[in-house]
Amino acid sequence: MQRVKLLDERGFSFLTSLFDLLVLMTMLPLIVLFYGFAVSFTGDLDPHRLEWQLFTSDLQGYLNSSDSLEIINEGNGVRIIQMGEEYDIEMYTDMIRKQKDRKGHEVMLTRIRHCSFSLNGDKLKIKAEFSTGTLEEAEYVFTRP
Repeated sequence: MQRVKLLDERGFSFLTSLFDLLVLMTMLPLIVLFYGFAVSFTGDLDPHRLEWQLFTSDLQGYLNSSDSLEIINEGNGVRIIQMGEEYDIEMYTDMIRKQKDRKGHEVMLTRIRHCSFSLNGDKLKIKAEFSTGTLEEAEYVFTRP
């Protein structure tokens, strides 16, 4: 019966190390690429940004069909009159709320440190600072009927 001679691994550790290094060098650029993609993707999912976009689109709907517009509370809010009904959108504690005919309390935007509304001619400008320090701005052109 013949005996099988087992080969030892002397001398092959350097070659396997080179192969491992080659695999690592090809994978590192992909890891950096995926990490950059993940960071940009999580930036797009920022809850403040999404909430701000919802708020601005909701406000745009009120402004599109409004009859008149005025700044209230020393620039901390805006009053929109729409078909005889008043809507106050204003800063209240740490949020922006909406009231219909000065009744009720509907939260439109949360975690706000400061918000200011300004009306220059036909342009309504809103500046908001979130509690995290993020600043957002929106500008609307108001056309009177």
